[in-house]
Order: sequence, then C-alpha cells, then structure tokens
Amino acid sequence: MYLKRKIACCVVIVFIVLLICLAIYFKPVSLSAVIDEDCQVKITISELGVRNGEAYIDSVPYQSITLQQKNSILALLEQYAYQRTFATPFSDGSLSGLGNRVLYIYVYDDISLVNNICITSSGKISINEKSYHMKNADQFIELIAEIMGR
Repeated sequence: MYLKRKIACCVVIVFIVLLICLAIYFKPVSLSAVIDEDCQVKITISELGVRNGEAYIDSVPYQSITLQQKNSILALLEQYAYQRTFATPFSDGSLSGLGNRVLYIYVYDDISLVNNICITSSGKISINEKSYHMKNADQFIELIAEIMGR
C-alpha cells in the first residue's frame, strides 16, 4: 500500500513538473525582445495574390526609417507577442499558407544582420530560421504599414 502511494505521488509530481515546463515553453514572448533600440531596422511588406489569372507579388521596401517611425515600431512591438509551437525546435523557418501579406523585418547592428523576422498575415512567423505562431498578425502588419506611410 505504501509503495503504491509513493508511486502515485511521484507520478503526480512528474505530471506537475511537465505542466509547468509546457506552460513556460508556450508562454508568449514579446516581439520587442528581438529588436534592440540601438539597432538599425529595415522593413519590406509584400502583398501576394492573383490578378487577372496571374499570380503577383507587390513589394514595398522601406529603405529609410525615421527615428519617429522606429520609436513607433518599437512601441508597437511591445504590444504584440509570438509563441512557440510543438514544431518550433525542429523547424527550419520555412513557412507555408502565408495569407495575402508578408512583413519582413531585418535588424542590423553596426556590422551584420542580427535578426531576420518574417510575419505572415496568416499568423505564421519565422525568426532566425525557427517557426512560431502569432495572434493578430494581420492587424500588426496593417499597423506597421500605417506607421511606414504605406
């Protein structure tokens, strides 16, 4: 009887530890964690679709970002988060089912590319060749487009 209680107690403890680990793993991470204030930021927004039976991609690369735009983007990043998925540790960052818009954010330090972020309107995102999920991604892309002046 004592051995059964001890085994049951161990199983419950292992189960609780597993739940805690899963909660930590799937905890949303703020997008502001991937961009430092002192880094350079480059943004491209692409719209995907079909026009007159032909597939198209319209891209707008925003080469120069003002300090005001950068501060607005940094403030917006604090309001949005992404989450790991079960596939994140095994992913290579490739995405499918992109939706109709894709936002690319390139973060540079003084020397090289630090972070490469791809956010799709379908909520799939890639950060440095790992795939994640983001709620309200389409809304986020729209707000970035507004900040950048479309």
